[in-house]
Amino acid sequence: PRAVVLALVVVLTVLLASLVGAWRAERSRRRVRGGVWWRLIAAPLSVGEPAAILLDTLWQMVRGATSEPQPAATEFGRRYVDVLSDNLGQPGFREVLLAVHDVDARRDLVAAILPEAARAAFAARRPGQGPRDAEVIDLAGLEREVLVDLVLGALRLPVASAPHTLQFPTEHFWRGEAHRICDRPELAERLVDEIAALGIEQIVLVSATPPPALPHGMRSRPIDVRGRIGEMLRSIETAAFQDAWRSAGSRFSGAFVIQPDHNPIGPFDFGGAYDEASDRRRSLAELMQQGYADAYRQFIEPVVAAGERVEPV
Repeated sequence: PRAVVLALVVVLTVLLASLVGAWRAERSRRRVRGGVWWRLIAAPLSVGEPAAILLDTLWQMVRGATSEPQPAATEFGRRYVDVLSDNLGQPGFREVLLAVHDVDARRDLVAAILPEAARAAFAARRPGQGPRDAEVIDLAGLEREVLVDLVLGALRLPVASAPHTLQFPTEHFWRGEAHRICDRPELAERLVDEIAALGIEQIVLVSATPPPALPHGMRSRPIDVRGRIGEMLRSIETAAFQDAWRSAGSRFSGAFVIQPDHNPIGPFDFGGAYDEASDRRRSLAELMQQGYADAYRQFIEPVVAAGERVEPV
């Protein structure tokens, strides 16, 4: 029938277009391994929508009351860093410490916007580590143009989504190379180490993952790809958060935690999720309200209301 023939033509056309697109994309990059058919298989998850929402939110903070359209990534990064650097210490403007994993260099990258007095401590070499300038990016200096790339890379999950390509400045240790970057759940502990090295005495750790499970806490297993990836990611993030908490407890005079006692919504349940424990659906709006309630109950009321500095229990 004509309908079947037309459908086959459409499928073949899409495959041919994908093949040509993959071939053209790889021509301008370094060599890749594997058969050409594997290049047609995209990563299971795309971060296009959350990345666009995040950048739009950041741009609204930078542009203020103007209606100026969002500029290119490099200009966006410069503008954001300039606004933050000029207002450090003012209400709503604080230091920034961001970490991503460099797939090609097989090491973590740590970027920061810090006051002048703290920049030397940030750049100082740590015991047992390789060259420090291979993994640090001082966003308050000439490298501020890569800020947007770092933010986009932090949204890329290992394996589940394609890494983001970061073009290093020619002045950096990597001399203008293009590296693939993504997130790594264990980066929480790395950030704890970086913060401790800067001389910070107290820290607040925030996570959307509940504490590790106890007996009789089993739940049904997801059968879809997104659900399985989310389940694995949540398990790894829970363990990584516990490691970061233990590390912080021995390195800071005060280490405080904000996390839900129960959260049925997984990392990719953007439309909410069914909660087996309460036999009802939970929405993202309810999760946000729960986050505010947890912050007040676990930190603001027992810590902030008690004074600027308290001893941990």
